Amino acid sequence: MPSGISPSAADPHEILESGRIFTFENPSFRLTGEDRRFLLESRSEEIGHHKNIAFRPLTGRLSGAGKMDAARVERLRAILQAYSKWAIETAARLLPRYCGAWKLDYASLRPLEESGRRLPLKKRNDLLHTDAFPTRPTNGALILRMFANVHPTKPRVWKVSDPFESIAPAHADAAGFPSPARGAGLRRLKRGLRALGLPVIVRSPYDEFMLRFHDYLKHNAEYQKTCPKYEFVFPPGAAWLVFTDVVPHSVLSGQLALEQTFLVSRESLASPARAPVSVLERIAGVKLTLP
Repeated sequence: MPSGISPSAADPHEILESGRIFTFENPSFRLTGEDRRFLLESRSEEIGHHKNIAFRPLTGRLSGAGKMDAARVERLRAILQAYSKWAIETAARLLPRYCGAWKLDYASLRPLEESGRRLPLKKRNDLLHTDAFPTRPTNGALILRMFANVHPTKPRVWKVSDPFESIAPAHADAAGFPSPARGAGLRRLKRGLRALGLPVIVRSPYDEFMLRFHDYLKHNAEYQKTCPKYEFVFPPGAAWLVFTDVVPHSVLSGQLALEQTFLVSRESLASPARAPVSVLERIAGVKLTLP
């Protein structure tokens, strides 16, 4: 059963790899009241159609700010940069096994109230799902995310279910069995185009399956209705870490969350056999990553 656990209670690597959520007892990151008001006053029409506002910590690039003027964009960049720096430093101290080989991905702001949002089914956050990136394939690396609820009064409410290792054997066939043969011709074509310098996304068989699995869980009404569910209520000021491709999760309500993503190599895990790619390779009996 997934559960939150205090930092002093167990090895955080074990907590995360077993499909649980690591919650911080007293996270040191805090927004100033002025910054919090700035985020709360940012109107949805300024943000435009974007679900999240994204920040690249390695380049400082910000995207998804919609119609914000230059001064507000710079202020938003500074907030995300400060959070990203804190999250990276905190995770590195907490997870020494991972930090030497992880890749830094985006930080983001989730500015909109989650409850009652009208989104296409594949984009709905209130349905249980495991994460996969359409434009940034991981080739077997795990998706580790650190979240912080920075709303002054509203909790952020999640529901999660049993981890990938438990559900994949029962659902892999229905989701589209992972197979290197599936899409092999298209992958060869894409790799050829990429070698010519074209911006083509080449996905491993693992990444292709994880995208299908993300959609499969959201479309599977029986799974959504009958699977075990465990609720987490993250109060204002809370911070937590989770492998979001290991833990099926949904966001039922909440506004103003910050997040930093790390791509963690399978080899750096304390138990590499628990990685989703390892689980799928045991099921398929073949390698599912690209050289």
